Amino acid sequence: MTAVVAVVASFEPAPELVDVVKRVVGQVESVIVVDDGSPSLVTSPDGGVRAVLDGCVALGASLLESPSNDGIAAALNRGVSEALARGADAVLTLDQDTLLDDDYVARVVDHLALATSVGLTRVMFSPSMINDDVAPFWFAARGLTLAFEPIQSGLVITRDVFDAVGLFDEDLFIDCVETEFYLRARAQGAHALIVPGTGIRHRLGRPARWTPPWPLRRLTRGATIEFSEDAPFRHYYIARNRFVLYRRHARSEPLWCAVSIVKDVVSRGRAMLIGTERRARVYLTCAGIAAACRGRMGPIPDRTRRRAEGWS
Repeated sequence: MTAVVAVVASFEPAPELVDVVKRVVGQVESVIVVDDGSPSLVTSPDGGVRAVLDGCVALGASLLESPSNDGIAAALNRGVSEALARGADAVLTLDQDTLLDDDYVARVVDHLALATSVGLTRVMFSPSMINDDVAPFWFAARGLTLAFEPIQSGLVITRDVFDAVGLFDEDLFIDCVETEFYLRARAQGAHALIVPGTGIRHRLGRPARWTPPWPLRRLTRGATIEFSEDAPFRHYYIARNRFVLYRRHARSEPLWCAVSIVKDVVSRGRAMLIGTERRARVYLTCAGIAAACRGRMGPIPDRTRRRAEGWS
């Protein structure tokens, strides 16, 4: 019997976190919620965030509270360490807004047995559908589909992978944390497998809309362009951390680097060209690349954040 423990990272959680725990608690051995120093727990100790976390505990989850905001990598590492100490054979990592299919973990465990039967033991697993869209994939290993840069939420990582690779890189703070881990795992011979028939609901950015100026309206036939965009401050972390990963893996993962650069230019470039708060996004992207060149990791500097907020 494969023991799976879920780790849910939390920061200023909304009531939907209770739904996340409710959906997963019956699928795993135990659930660990790690709150990454939500300020509301200090400023409003009896407020909404406390009520949400207490609601998770009432459902049977364990709660670990960090005294400061150290980033999602640190929160995940704390939860993963606790899960492994409890004897977990695999750890399911989740964001605070991710809803799983009712049979998600059961299908992952079945796929683990299939992977083991064909000689793949150092493995991690990700869903085949994200918000009803097919998750990115590329090659196959021994007939099983490999994920392309799986997202952290919904990722099930076996103990063998943690033993070989270690934990998440806390220097990255947020964004690209799972990507760095995935690339490090691949270097150790691990595989990220797509599990057929699995799906998650996960919020990817916030909705945005752009109405083209009149000279371009003929090209779109007057239609408004709708897309998703990240919060502006994340451009700093994404630009910095991806630049770091490109430098680390340019030789070992040239195909991943090339595809990732194209995808990132399209998604971040679109936000900087037609998204909201464009000036702040451009500044934060440049600041992130500059930080990567200087080797400055960890949280965004207060000065950089304040300057970007002044342009928002």
